[in-house]
Amino acid sequence: MELPNKHSLSISSTGFLYHKELWDTVVEMTELRIGIPLHGKMAARAFHQPLFRERLKDKALEPFFFLSPSYFRSFQLDPEHYFELKTYNYDNFHNKSLLLQQLRLLRRFVVITDTTDLRFRETVEAKLFNDNMWKLAASIIYINSMRHIPGMGNILEWIEKQFISTNAHVDILRKLNLDCVLTPGMGNFNFWNEGRFASEAKKLGVKVFAAITNYDNVVNMGFRGFTPTRLAVWSEQMADEVIKLHNFPSKRIEITGPSQYDRFLHPLQTSRESFLNSINLDPKKKTIFFAGGVNLNHYFEIYRLFVDEKERVWKEPFNFIVRPVPHAKLLSSPGWQLMERMFKQAGVYVSNPGSVDASGDRINELRLDLAFDDAPDELNFLLRYSDVLINIFSTMGLEAAICDLPTIHIGYDAYTYGIRYSMTTAFQQRMTHNRRLLRLAASKVAKSEAGLISAIDAYLSDHNLDQIARHDYAVSECGELDGLAGYRLIEMITNHV
Repeated sequence: MELPNKHSLSISSTGFLYHKELWDTVVEMTELRIGIPLHGKMAARAFHQPLFRERLKDKALEPFFFLSPSYFRSFQLDPEHYFELKTYNYDNFHNKSLLLQQLRLLRRFVVITDTTDLRFRETVEAKLFNDNMWKLAASIIYINSMRHIPGMGNILEWIEKQFISTNAHVDILRKLNLDCVLTPGMGNFNFWNEGRFASEAKKLGVKVFAAITNYDNVVNMGFRGFTPTRLAVWSEQMADEVIKLHNFPSKRIEITGPSQYDRFLHPLQTSRESFLNSINLDPKKKTIFFAGGVNLNHYFEIYRLFVDEKERVWKEPFNFIVRPVPHAKLLSSPGWQLMERMFKQAGVYVSNPGSVDASGDRINELRLDLAFDDAPDELNFLLRYSDVLINIFSTMGLEAAICDLPTIHIGYDAYTYGIRYSMTTAFQQRMTHNRRLLRLAASKVAKSEAGLISAIDAYLSDHNLDQIARHDYAVSECGELDGLAGYRLIEMITNHV
Protein backbone atom coordinates (compact mmCIF):
# COMPACT_ATOMS: atom_id res chain seq x y z
CA MET A 1 0.00 0.00 0.00
CA GLU A 2 1.29 3.46 -0.91
CA LEU A 3 1.60 5.70 2.13
CA PRO A 4 0.08 9.21 1.98
CA ASN A 5 2.38 12.20 1.76
CA LYS A 6 1.81 14.31 4.88
CA HIS A 7 2.64 17.44 2.87
CA SER A 8 -0.42 16.81 0.70
CA LEU A 9 -2.69 17.74 3.61
CA SER A 10 -3.73 21.33 3.03
CA ILE A 11 -4.39 24.31 5.27
CA SER A 12 -6.59 27.21 4.24
CA SER A 13 -7.97 30.37 5.83
CA THR A 14 -11.26 28.60 6.46
CA GLY A 15 -9.84 25.69 8.38
CA PHE A 16 -7.66 22.64 8.24
CA LEU A 17 -8.33 19.59 6.08
CA TYR A 18 -7.25 16.76 8.29
CA HIS A 19 -7.90 13.02 8.32
CA LYS A 20 -6.56 11.37 11.42
CA GLU A 21 -6.76 7.91 9.86
CA LEU A 22 -4.38 8.93 7.08
CA TRP A 23 -2.11 10.79 9.49
CA ASP A 24 -1.71 7.74 11.67
CA THR A 25 -0.39 5.70 8.74
CA VAL A 26 2.46 8.12 8.04
CA VAL A 27 5.89 6.66 8.80
CA GLU A 28 8.57 9.16 9.76
CA MET A 29 12.05 8.11 8.67
CA THR A 30 13.95 10.75 10.62
CA GLU A 31 13.33 12.48 13.92
CA LEU A 32 13.17 16.27 14.09
CA ARG A 33 14.73 18.07 17.04
CA ILE A 34 12.57 20.89 18.37
CA GLY A 35 13.39 23.43 21.07
CA ILE A 36 10.53 24.78 23.18
CA PRO A 37 11.12 27.66 25.64
CA LEU A 38 8.55 27.79 28.45
CA HIS A 39 8.51 30.75 30.79
CA GLY A 40 4.88 31.40 31.65
CA LYS A 41 1.98 29.38 32.98
CA MET A 42 -0.10 29.39 29.80
CA ALA A 43 2.85 28.27 27.68
CA ALA A 44 3.68 25.43 30.07
CA ARG A 45 0.09 24.24 30.09
CA ALA A 46 -0.08 24.38 26.30
CA PHE A 47 3.16 22.68 25.28
CA HIS A 48 4.12 20.52 28.25
CA GLN A 49 0.82 18.81 28.90
CA PRO A 50 0.94 15.01 28.50
CA LEU A 51 -1.29 14.96 25.40
CA PHE A 52 0.91 17.38 23.46
CA ARG A 53 4.14 15.66 24.51
CA GLU A 54 2.65 12.35 23.42
CA ARG A 55 1.75 13.77 20.04
CA LEU A 56 5.24 15.17 19.54
CA LYS A 57 6.62 11.71 20.19
CA ASP A 58 4.09 10.02 17.91
CA LYS A 59 5.06 12.30 15.04
CA ALA A 60 8.80 11.85 15.56
CA LEU A 61 9.60 15.26 17.04
CA GLU A 62 12.14 15.08 19.85
CA PRO A 63 11.46 18.00 22.22
CA PHE A 64 14.11 19.92 24.16
CA PHE A 65 12.47 22.12 26.80
CA PHE A 66 14.00 25.34 28.12
CA LEU A 67 12.24 26.10 31.41
CA SER A 68 12.32 29.33 33.40
CA PRO A 69 14.33 29.07 36.65
CA SER A 70 11.22 28.68 38.85
CA TYR A 71 10.31 25.51 36.93
CA PHE A 72 13.79 24.19 36.17
CA ARG A 73 15.17 24.47 39.71
CA SER A 74 12.14 22.91 41.38
CA PHE A 75 12.41 19.43 39.88
CA GLN A 76 14.91 16.75 38.96
CA LEU A 77 14.59 16.60 35.19
CA ASP A 78 16.21 14.69 32.34
CA PRO A 79 19.40 16.70 31.71
CA GLU A 80 19.47 15.65 28.07
CA HIS A 81 16.07 17.16 27.29
CA TYR A 82 15.54 19.90 29.89
CA PHE A 83 17.59 23.08 30.17
CA GLU A 84 17.30 26.31 32.07
CA LEU A 85 15.93 29.31 30.23
CA LYS A 86 18.40 32.03 31.22
CA THR A 87 15.87 34.70 32.06
CA TYR A 88 18.27 36.38 34.49
CA ASN A 89 20.65 37.08 31.57
CA TYR A 90 17.81 38.74 29.70
CA ASP A 91 16.73 40.70 32.78
CA ASN A 92 20.25 42.03 33.32
CA PHE A 93 20.54 42.93 29.65
CA HIS A 94 17.17 44.71 29.76
CA ASN A 95 18.04 46.68 32.89
CA LYS A 96 21.29 47.94 31.33
CA SER A 97 19.80 48.86 27.96
CA LEU A 98 17.78 52.08 27.91
CA LEU A 99 16.99 51.49 24.23
CA LEU A 100 15.47 48.06 24.92
CA GLN A 101 13.43 49.47 27.78
CA GLN A 102 11.96 52.14 25.50
CA LEU A 103 11.32 49.67 22.69
CA ARG A 104 9.48 47.28 24.98
CA LEU A 105 7.39 50.06 26.49
CA LEU A 106 6.36 51.34 23.08
CA ARG A 107 5.69 47.88 21.64
CA ARG A 108 3.37 47.27 24.59
CA PHE A 109 1.05 50.04 23.44
CA VAL A 110 1.36 50.41 19.64
CA VAL A 111 -1.41 47.85 19.18
CA ILE A 112 -4.44 50.11 19.53
CA THR A 113 -7.36 48.37 21.22
CA ASP A 114 -9.68 49.08 24.12
CA THR A 115 -7.52 46.74 26.18
CA THR A 116 -4.20 48.45 25.48
CA ASP A 117 -5.84 51.82 26.13
CA LEU A 118 -6.84 50.48 29.55
CA ARG A 119 -3.34 49.09 30.15
CA PHE A 120 -1.87 52.47 29.26
CA ARG A 121 -4.14 54.10 31.82
CA GLU A 122 -3.10 51.43 34.35
CA THR A 123 0.59 52.21 33.74
CA VAL A 124 0.01 55.92 34.23
CA GLU A 125 -1.99 55.26 37.39
CA ALA A 126 0.83 53.14 38.84
CA LYS A 127 3.33 55.97 38.36
CA LEU A 128 1.05 58.83 39.30
CA PHE A 129 2.31 59.34 42.85
CA ASN A 130 5.82 58.01 42.35
CA ASP A 131 7.23 59.95 39.40
CA ASN A 132 7.94 63.63 39.00
CA MET A 133 4.83 65.32 37.55
CA TRP A 134 6.60 66.90 34.59
CA LYS A 135 8.56 63.75 33.83
CA LEU A 136 5.35 61.71 33.89
CA ALA A 137 3.52 64.22 31.69
CA ALA A 138 6.35 64.16 29.15
CA SER A 139 6.36 60.35 29.15
CA ILE A 140 2.58 60.20 28.60
CA ILE A 141 2.72 62.64 25.68
CA TYR A 142 5.70 60.84 24.12
CA ILE A 143 4.22 57.33 24.35
CA ASN A 144 0.73 58.36 23.33
CA SER A 145 2.06 60.20 20.28
CA MET A 146 4.39 57.41 19.15
CA ARG A 147 1.84 54.63 19.60
CA HIS A 148 -0.54 56.22 17.08
CA ILE A 149 1.99 56.57 14.26
CA PRO A 150 1.00 54.14 11.45
CA GLY A 151 3.47 51.27 11.02
CA MET A 152 5.30 52.09 14.27
CA GLY A 153 5.18 48.45 15.36
CA ASN A 154 7.17 47.29 12.32
CA ILE A 155 9.67 50.09 12.86
CA LEU A 156 10.21 49.07 16.47
CA GLU A 157 10.63 45.43 15.49
CA TRP A 158 13.23 46.39 12.89
CA ILE A 159 15.16 48.59 15.35
CA GLU A 160 15.20 45.84 17.96
CA LYS A 161 16.41 43.30 15.39
CA GLN A 162 19.22 45.59 14.22
CA PHE A 163 20.48 46.95 17.52
CA ILE A 164 19.46 44.48 20.24
CA SER A 165 21.26 41.15 20.34
CA THR A 166 21.74 38.54 23.07
CA ASN A 167 23.68 35.28 23.11
CA ALA A 168 22.49 33.56 26.29
CA HIS A 169 21.66 30.24 24.60
CA VAL A 170 23.77 30.31 21.45
CA ASP A 171 26.25 27.68 22.64
CA ILE A 172 23.62 25.16 23.74
CA LEU A 173 21.59 25.77 20.58
CA ARG A 174 24.63 25.00 18.46
CA LYS A 175 25.33 21.87 20.51
CA LEU A 176 21.78 20.56 20.23
CA ASN A 177 21.67 21.24 16.49
CA LEU A 178 17.94 21.88 16.54
CA ASP A 179 15.82 21.67 13.41
CA CYS A 180 13.31 24.21 14.68
CA VAL A 181 11.93 26.09 17.67
CA LEU A 182 8.32 26.41 18.86
CA THR A 183 7.68 29.45 21.00
CA PRO A 184 4.51 30.76 22.63
CA GLY A 185 3.52 34.24 21.56
CA MET A 186 5.70 36.41 19.36
CA GLY A 187 8.10 38.05 21.81
CA ASN A 188 5.58 40.62 22.99
CA PHE A 189 4.54 41.54 26.55
CA ASN A 190 4.91 38.60 28.98
CA PHE A 191 6.75 36.68 26.24
CA TRP A 192 9.98 38.69 26.27
CA ASN A 193 12.11 35.72 27.33
CA GLU A 194 10.75 33.34 24.73
CA GLY A 195 11.14 36.12 22.17
CA ARG A 196 14.82 36.66 22.93
CA PHE A 197 15.36 32.89 22.78
CA ALA A 198 13.62 32.79 19.39
CA SER A 199 15.77 35.66 18.10
CA GLU A 200 18.95 33.81 19.10
CA ALA A 201 17.72 30.71 17.28
CA LYS A 202 16.85 32.71 14.15
CA LYS A 203 20.34 34.23 14.20
CA LEU A 204 21.74 30.69 13.86
CA GLY A 205 19.47 29.90 10.95
CA VAL A 206 17.01 27.79 12.95
CA LYS A 207 13.39 28.07 11.83
CA VAL A 208 11.11 29.49 14.51
CA PHE A 209 7.41 28.73 14.76
CA ALA A 210 5.08 30.56 17.10
CA ALA A 211 1.67 29.72 18.52
CA ILE A 212 -0.77 31.96 20.35
CA THR A 213 -1.48 30.52 23.80
CA ASN A 214 -4.39 32.62 25.06
CA TYR A 215 -7.37 34.24 23.41
CA ASP A 216 -6.44 37.77 24.54
CA ASN A 217 -2.76 37.70 23.49
CA VAL A 218 -3.28 39.41 20.15
CA VAL A 219 -5.35 42.33 21.50
CA ASN A 220 -3.70 42.64 24.90
CA MET A 221 0.02 41.86 24.79
CA GLY A 222 1.33 44.52 22.43
CA PHE A 223 3.21 44.31 19.15
CA ARG A 224 5.33 41.31 18.24
CA GLY A 225 9.09 41.27 18.69
CA PHE A 226 9.91 38.99 15.76
CA THR A 227 8.26 37.47 12.69
CA PRO A 228 8.15 33.66 12.88
CA THR A 229 8.35 31.29 9.92
CA ARG A 230 4.73 30.38 10.60
CA LEU A 231 2.27 31.59 13.22
CA ALA A 232 -0.43 29.26 14.55
CA VAL A 233 -3.65 31.03 15.49
CA TRP A 234 -6.89 29.61 16.85
CA SER A 235 -9.55 30.86 14.46
CA GLU A 236 -10.41 33.09 11.52
CA GLN A 237 -11.27 35.85 14.00
CA MET A 238 -7.79 35.66 15.54
CA ALA A 239 -6.15 35.53 12.11
CA ASP A 240 -7.98 38.71 11.10
CA GLU A 241 -6.85 40.44 14.31
CA VAL A 242 -3.21 39.44 13.79
CA ILE A 243 -3.26 40.81 10.25
CA LYS A 244 -5.01 44.04 11.25
CA LEU A 245 -3.33 44.82 14.57
CA HIS A 246 0.15 43.38 14.00
CA ASN A 247 0.46 43.96 10.26
CA PHE A 248 1.35 40.28 10.06
CA PRO A 249 1.67 38.68 6.59
CA SER A 250 -1.35 36.45 5.93
CA LYS A 251 0.74 33.89 4.04
CA ARG A 252 2.57 33.05 7.28
CA ILE A 253 -0.61 32.38 9.30
CA GLU A 254 -2.20 28.97 9.79
CA ILE A 255 -5.36 28.19 11.70
CA THR A 256 -4.77 25.28 14.07
CA GLY A 257 -6.95 25.89 17.12
CA PRO A 258 -5.71 25.94 20.76
CA SER A 259 -3.80 22.71 21.47
CA GLN A 260 -4.13 23.15 25.24
CA TYR A 261 -7.92 22.75 25.00
CA ASP A 262 -7.80 19.39 23.21
CA ARG A 263 -8.05 17.77 26.63
CA PHE A 264 -11.56 19.18 27.11
CA LEU A 265 -12.75 17.39 23.98
CA HIS A 266 -11.76 13.85 24.88
CA PRO A 267 -13.93 11.52 27.02
CA LEU A 268 -13.26 11.35 30.75
CA GLN A 269 -12.81 7.93 32.29
CA THR A 270 -14.31 8.94 35.64
CA SER A 271 -18.04 9.55 35.98
CA ARG A 272 -19.60 12.63 37.55
CA GLU A 273 -20.83 10.57 40.48
CA SER A 274 -17.41 9.05 41.14
CA PHE A 275 -15.60 12.37 40.83
CA LEU A 276 -17.92 14.28 43.18
CA ASN A 277 -17.80 11.43 45.69
CA SER A 278 -13.99 11.56 45.56
CA ILE A 279 -14.03 15.20 46.74
CA ASN A 280 -16.74 14.55 49.36
CA LEU A 281 -19.56 16.24 47.48
CA ASP A 282 -23.07 14.88 46.88
CA PRO A 283 -23.70 13.88 43.21
CA LYS A 284 -27.45 14.25 43.77
CA LYS A 285 -27.10 18.00 44.41
CA LYS A 286 -26.57 20.82 41.95
CA THR A 287 -22.96 22.00 41.85
CA ILE A 288 -22.07 25.70 41.71
CA PHE A 289 -18.47 26.47 40.78
CA PHE A 290 -16.84 29.84 41.54
CA ALA A 291 -13.52 30.62 39.82
CA GLY A 292 -12.18 33.90 41.18
CA GLY A 293 -9.58 36.44 40.19
CA VAL A 294 -6.74 38.25 41.95
CA ASN A 295 -9.05 40.69 43.78
CA LEU A 296 -9.41 39.21 47.28
CA ASN A 297 -12.54 41.26 48.01
CA HIS A 298 -14.66 39.11 45.73
CA TYR A 299 -13.88 36.00 47.78
CA PHE A 300 -15.23 37.66 50.95
CA GLU A 301 -18.40 38.67 49.10
CA ILE A 302 -18.80 35.17 47.69
CA TYR A 303 -18.35 33.69 51.18
CA ARG A 304 -21.03 35.95 52.61
CA LEU A 305 -23.55 35.06 49.91
CA PHE A 306 -22.81 31.38 49.21
CA VAL A 307 -22.02 30.30 52.78
CA ASP A 308 -23.65 32.67 55.27
CA GLU A 309 -26.74 33.34 53.14
CA LYS A 310 -26.77 30.25 50.91
CA GLU A 311 -30.52 29.69 51.34
CA ARG A 312 -31.00 32.86 49.23
CA VAL A 313 -29.00 31.44 46.33
CA TRP A 314 -30.97 28.30 45.45
CA LYS A 315 -34.12 26.68 46.75
CA GLU A 316 -32.37 23.38 47.55
CA PRO A 317 -29.03 22.45 49.19
CA PHE A 318 -26.16 22.57 46.67
CA ASN A 319 -22.49 21.72 46.34
CA PHE A 320 -20.20 24.73 46.27
CA ILE A 321 -16.68 24.74 44.82
CA VAL A 322 -14.18 27.62 44.97
CA ARG A 323 -11.07 27.78 42.79
CA PRO A 324 -8.70 30.73 43.35
CA VAL A 325 -6.74 32.14 40.45
CA PRO A 326 -3.24 30.55 40.43
CA HIS A 327 -1.40 33.81 41.06
CA ALA A 328 1.20 34.26 43.78
CA LYS A 329 -0.20 37.72 44.63
CA LEU A 330 -3.38 36.04 45.82
CA LEU A 331 -2.22 32.63 47.03
CA SER A 332 0.61 34.01 49.17
CA SER A 333 -1.52 36.71 50.82
CA PRO A 334 -2.64 36.29 54.46
CA GLY A 335 -6.15 37.31 53.39
CA TRP A 336 -6.50 34.35 51.02
CA GLN A 337 -5.05 31.92 53.55
CA LEU A 338 -7.73 33.06 56.00
CA MET A 339 -10.44 32.74 53.35
CA GLU A 340 -9.28 29.25 52.39
CA ARG A 341 -9.61 28.07 56.00
CA MET A 342 -13.05 29.64 56.30
CA PHE A 343 -14.31 28.00 53.11
CA LYS A 344 -13.02 24.58 54.14
CA GLN A 345 -14.50 24.85 57.62
CA ALA A 346 -17.87 25.63 56.02
CA GLY A 347 -17.75 22.44 53.92
CA VAL A 348 -16.87 24.21 50.67
CA TYR A 349 -14.54 22.30 48.37
CA VAL A 350 -11.50 24.45 47.56
CA SER A 351 -9.87 23.39 44.31
CA ASN A 352 -6.53 25.06 44.87
CA PRO A 353 -4.48 25.00 41.65
CA GLY A 354 -1.28 25.64 43.55
CA SER A 355 -1.15 26.18 47.28
CA VAL A 356 1.60 28.36 48.70
CA ASP A 357 2.87 27.44 52.14
CA ALA A 358 4.15 29.78 54.86
CA SER A 359 7.65 29.75 53.39
CA GLY A 360 6.33 30.80 49.96
CA ASP A 361 6.94 27.39 48.38
CA ARG A 362 5.00 27.13 45.07
CA ILE A 363 6.02 23.57 44.20
CA ASN A 364 2.45 22.26 43.89
CA GLU A 365 1.47 25.04 41.52
CA LEU A 366 4.56 24.50 39.38
CA ARG A 367 3.97 20.75 39.24
CA LEU A 368 0.43 21.34 37.99
CA ASP A 369 1.68 23.80 35.35
CA LEU A 370 4.08 21.23 33.93
CA ALA A 371 1.48 18.43 34.19
CA PHE A 372 3.83 15.60 35.09
CA ASP A 373 0.83 13.46 36.00
CA ASP A 374 -0.83 11.84 32.98
CA ALA A 375 -4.23 11.84 34.71
CA PRO A 376 -6.80 14.52 33.73
CA ASP A 377 -6.36 17.73 35.70
CA GLU A 378 -9.05 18.59 38.22
CA LEU A 379 -10.22 21.62 36.25
CA ASN A 380 -11.21 19.30 33.42
CA PHE A 381 -13.65 17.51 35.75
CA LEU A 382 -14.95 20.72 37.31
CA LEU A 383 -15.81 22.32 33.98
CA ARG A 384 -17.59 19.24 32.73
CA TYR A 385 -19.38 18.11 35.90
CA SER A 386 -20.48 21.39 37.49
CA ASP A 387 -23.92 22.87 36.76
CA VAL A 388 -23.02 26.56 36.62
CA LEU A 389 -19.83 28.64 36.73
CA ILE A 390 -19.51 32.00 38.50
CA ASN A 391 -16.61 33.94 37.00
CA ILE A 392 -15.20 37.44 36.53
CA PHE A 393 -14.41 37.65 32.82
CA SER A 394 -11.39 35.35 32.86
CA THR A 395 -10.19 32.72 30.38
CA MET A 396 -12.24 30.25 32.41
CA GLY A 397 -15.36 31.64 30.74
CA LEU A 398 -14.12 30.44 27.34
CA GLU A 399 -13.08 27.07 28.74
CA ALA A 400 -16.55 26.71 30.23
CA ALA A 401 -18.15 27.46 26.85
CA ILE A 402 -16.04 24.73 25.26
CA CYS A 403 -17.35 22.33 27.91
CA ASP A 404 -20.96 23.59 27.58
CA LEU A 405 -21.00 24.88 31.15
CA PRO A 406 -23.38 27.83 31.73
CA THR A 407 -21.46 30.87 32.95
CA ILE A 408 -22.37 33.97 34.93
CA HIS A 409 -19.88 36.83 35.09
CA ILE A 410 -19.94 39.11 38.11
CA GLY A 411 -20.29 42.60 36.68
CA TYR A 412 -20.41 44.64 39.87
CA ASP A 413 -18.10 45.49 42.76
CA ALA A 414 -19.61 45.36 46.22
CA TYR A 415 -16.51 46.97 47.72
CA THR A 416 -14.24 49.39 45.86
CA TYR A 417 -12.69 51.64 48.53
CA GLY A 418 -8.92 51.77 48.04
CA ILE A 419 -9.01 49.39 45.07
CA ARG A 420 -7.10 50.39 41.93
CA TYR A 421 -9.26 50.67 38.85
CA SER A 422 -7.45 47.77 37.17
CA MET A 423 -8.80 45.45 39.88
CA THR A 424 -12.45 46.32 39.31
CA THR A 425 -15.06 44.57 37.18
CA ALA A 426 -15.53 47.82 35.25
CA PHE A 427 -11.95 47.44 34.00
CA GLN A 428 -12.59 43.83 32.97
CA GLN A 429 -15.80 44.67 31.14
CA ARG A 430 -14.12 47.33 29.01
CA MET A 431 -11.44 44.98 27.64
CA THR A 432 -11.67 44.22 23.93
CA HIS A 433 -12.15 40.45 24.13
CA ASN A 434 -14.72 40.80 26.91
CA ARG A 435 -16.91 43.14 24.85
CA ARG A 436 -17.42 40.73 21.98
CA LEU A 437 -21.11 40.21 21.31
CA LEU A 438 -20.81 36.43 21.13
CA ARG A 439 -19.07 36.29 24.51
CA LEU A 440 -21.84 38.36 26.08
CA ALA A 441 -24.56 36.28 24.39
CA ALA A 442 -22.97 33.04 25.62
CA SER A 443 -23.19 33.99 29.30
CA LYS A 444 -25.03 36.26 31.70
CA VAL A 445 -23.51 39.35 33.30
CA ALA A 446 -24.84 40.02 36.79
CA LYS A 447 -24.93 43.75 37.49
CA SER A 448 -26.09 43.27 41.09
CA GLU A 449 -26.39 40.58 43.74
CA ALA A 450 -30.07 40.17 42.87
CA GLY A 451 -29.08 39.74 39.23
CA LEU A 452 -26.56 37.08 40.20
CA ILE A 453 -29.15 35.08 42.15
CA SER A 454 -31.64 35.42 39.28
CA ALA A 455 -29.08 34.16 36.74
CA ILE A 456 -28.19 31.19 38.95
CA ASP A 457 -31.87 30.26 39.18
CA ALA A 458 -32.25 30.48 35.40
CA TYR A 459 -29.28 28.25 34.60
CA LEU A 460 -29.90 25.68 37.34
CA SER A 461 -33.49 25.41 36.16
CA ASP A 462 -32.50 24.95 32.51
CA HIS A 463 -28.98 23.81 31.59
CA ASN A 464 -29.75 24.22 27.87
CA LEU A 465 -30.35 27.95 28.22
CA ASP A 466 -27.88 29.82 25.92
CA GLN A 467 -26.39 26.48 24.81
CA ILE A 468 -26.27 27.40 21.11
CA ALA A 469 -24.68 30.76 21.97
CA ARG A 470 -22.04 29.02 24.10
CA HIS A 471 -21.11 26.78 21.18
CA ASP A 472 -21.02 29.67 18.70
CA TYR A 473 -18.80 31.69 21.02
CA ALA A 474 -16.39 28.79 21.57
CA VAL A 475 -16.11 28.18 17.82
CA SER A 476 -15.57 31.88 17.10
CA GLU A 477 -12.58 31.95 19.47
CA CYS A 478 -11.16 28.44 18.96
CA GLY A 479 -12.07 27.40 15.43
CA GLU A 480 -12.90 23.75 14.91
CA LEU A 481 -13.57 21.99 18.22
CA ASP A 482 -12.49 18.45 17.39
CA GLY A 483 -9.68 17.78 19.88
CA LEU A 484 -7.07 17.74 17.10
CA ALA A 485 -5.52 21.20 17.40
CA GLY A 486 -2.25 19.70 18.62
CA TYR A 487 -2.01 17.56 15.51
CA ARG A 488 -2.62 20.57 13.28
CA LEU A 489 0.08 22.57 15.07
CA ILE A 490 2.59 19.75 14.64
CA GLU A 491 1.59 19.37 11.00
CA MET A 492 2.24 23.07 10.46
CA ILE A 493 5.75 22.66 11.85
CA THR A 494 6.68 19.50 9.96
CA ASN A 495 5.37 20.95 6.68
CA HIS A 496 7.68 23.95 6.85
CA VAL A 497 10.89 22.83 8.57
